[in-house]
Amino acid sequence: MLTAGTLLAGRYEIVGRIGAGGMSNVYKAKDQKLNRFVAVKVLKPEFSADATFVKKFRVEAQSAAGLSHPNIVNVYDVGEEDGIYYIVMELVQGITLKHYIERKGKLDIREVLNISVQIASGMGAAHANRIIHRDIKPQNVIMSRDGKVKVTDFGIAKAADSTTVTTNAAGSVHYISPEQARGGYSDEKSDIYSLGITMYEMVTGKVPYDGENNVSVALQHIQGNMVPPRQLNPDIPRSVERIILKCTQKKPDLRYSSAKELIMDLRRALAEPDGNYVVIGTVTPSGGVGDSTTVVMDENDVQKLRNASLHKDRESARRAERLTPEERRRRQLEEERKEYEEYDNHHERKKPKPKKPEPVIEEDEDEDDVNPALDKTMTIFGIVGAVIIVIVIFFLIGRAGGLFGGFGNTTKSTRTSGNISTESRQVSVPDCAGKTQDEAITLLQEKELDYKIQEKEDDSIEKGVVISSTPAAGAKVDKGTIITLFVSKGNESPDMPDVVNMSLEAAKSQLEGMGLKVKVENVEDDSVEENHVIKTSPVSGEKVKLGTTVTLTVSKGRGKTTVPYLVNKSYDDAAAALSNVNLQVGSVSYENSDSVEVGYVIRQGLDANSQVDKGTYVDLVISTGPKETEPAEGSASVYMPGDNPFGHDIGDQAAFDSGTVTVQVEYADGRVETVYAAYCSSPDAYDSGWGTTVSGELGTSATVRAYVEGVQFASYSIYFS
Repeated sequence: MLTAGTLLAGRYEIVGRIGAGGMSNVYKAKDQKLNRFVAVKVLKPEFSADATFVKKFRVEAQSAAGLSHPNIVNVYDVGEEDGIYYIVMELVQGITLKHYIERKGKLDIREVLNISVQIASGMGAAHANRIIHRDIKPQNVIMSRDGKVKVTDFGIAKAADSTTVTTNAAGSVHYISPEQARGGYSDEKSDIYSLGITMYEMVTGKVPYDGENNVSVALQHIQGNMVPPRQLNPDIPRSVERIILKCTQKKPDLRYSSAKELIMDLRRALAEPDGNYVVIGTVTPSGGVGDSTTVVMDENDVQKLRNASLHKDRESARRAERLTPEERRRRQLEEERKEYEEYDNHHERKKPKPKKPEPVIEEDEDEDDVNPALDKTMTIFGIVGAVIIVIVIFFLIGRAGGLFGGFGNTTKSTRTSGNISTESRQVSVPDCAGKTQDEAITLLQEKELDYKIQEKEDDSIEKGVVISSTPAAGAKVDKGTIITLFVSKGNESPDMPDVVNMSLEAAKSQLEGMGLKVKVENVEDDSVEENHVIKTSPVSGEKVKLGTTVTLTVSKGRGKTTVPYLVNKSYDDAAAALSNVNLQVGSVSYENSDSVEVGYVIRQGLDANSQVDKGTYVDLVISTGPKETEPAEGSASVYMPGDNPFGHDIGDQAAFDSGTVTVQVEYADGRVETVYAAYCSSPDAYDSGWGTTVSGELGTSATVRAYVEGVQFASYSIYFS
């Protein structure tokens, strides 16, 4: 393990370890050249000597380095030094999606859709570059602090155009696709499966499959049935559940064909969460667990999977041997019908009825070129058409003659003869208004009518209750007709989030993920960082409807301005000149100057006429005038006065026999300095021989005063020479 301070390539200084994976450790490092922090992924020492692992590690770098997308962690550099293999990547500040799910339990549906769109966008960019991630899982998705979702760790990524089929099932076993679990070839749809499992965990708080070991979990991906997510979380919209089920189909062909197609349904789910537009084939209702680390299943594990799968096939074969040929054929046809019935029904519903083509007359067409099958089909249609015409004529004649008078004009009749029953194909649309959505759906299904849900805001009707339908209640329609149910969503327009000071990219991603449109207006701003949001309209906290256009006012930065010439200007004039060009006074210092007047600028911190950002601070040096010269010093002697103060009166003061004697010098500038102080116990202790020298300004004088117990008894003048 690398220690703090280690320098790689003479450039990347290791700060500390921030994570670890199956094959590598991840460190935070300082890029000394570009002065930024980066993440450095280093192959663990135990794998460095293994040529296979080193090759995989290099493949990761080569794969990821070719990708550049907002939802993919960028790779900056790759290298090897003294047996240390490393990759330098973008450092993303945030937490993994796995930790985020563990912290919240299960996520809000809009949050799930927003995160899933960003993951799918990153996957789509990789797929466009012929790269399959092969290890999509919450642990490999980072939620950055600015709201951006980034996919990382291309440790087992592989070019999609490779034809190698590995014998190892690579990936995290709780998120692995069935084809990966079998050790077979994987493509873009394998990543879509893993994303579907990740979405399942986001909406339920748990993964669908769990077991005692990797093999048992992988077998469940191949053979098991997951608990439908709505059984674990009834709040999941119908469309979101169907998106997850379509992503996690066992057969790759029944999944989404591309990340782009998946993103289209995810975005539509934001606007129509309960819509019936997700087309899937055989839906295997899919149930279970916690964390999962990247594993590489060895040959023994893969063989167990194959043996288990082979055992199941043999059991099916033995059961089939006990059936008659007719029964086997009937069951085969029934399975095929069930597998494609739902897909075909939804597909036909979505397609508009084709316009009848204009007949085309082909000239000079050789009759011998007519397809015999087409000729046979046309003959059959002709016979059927003739029969229908005869029946219609018979019915009209019979009705005119009163043959069918008993039927009147009813649109629905039933005539029973033996076991034969005839029923009209038309039914009345039931009155669904005031019913809950589920109750209305049940009413429509009882009438053999299909439906689609369209939500509408309505303050007067409770959320989830049907407002009306189209066609309206009581209308006569054919069975199978799609009835649009307008369901109240109350007044649940989301609150406008606070994206002020957020980067433009992050703000757009969050708002568009909520189904809002974004308009950008760029303005100069001194206080907000470039490409960050200054304000929004509507403002934070206001209710916004889906599809509303939100205007983001974005900072273009401070803009540029020219530094003025400030030398020899007074401080006030210099400050005004800076303010006029959107600059500010920085630190102010003072110096003596023989040439610049006191209070005026000697020099400025930035060169005049240089281009700088508006709001930049400019330092100033102000003159304090010429430097004053120090006055010359002289000296003078101070001595104890000759008159002994003890033994006789001092003015009105009685004589002192003992006391403290003090001598002070009073200078011309008013300063007073004590130069002598001593206690005399008797008149004989008076220090008549004491003297000292003091300094003062040359040519000036001072006064010496002597005191005994604070009473002046002598004074004289001294001169400094």
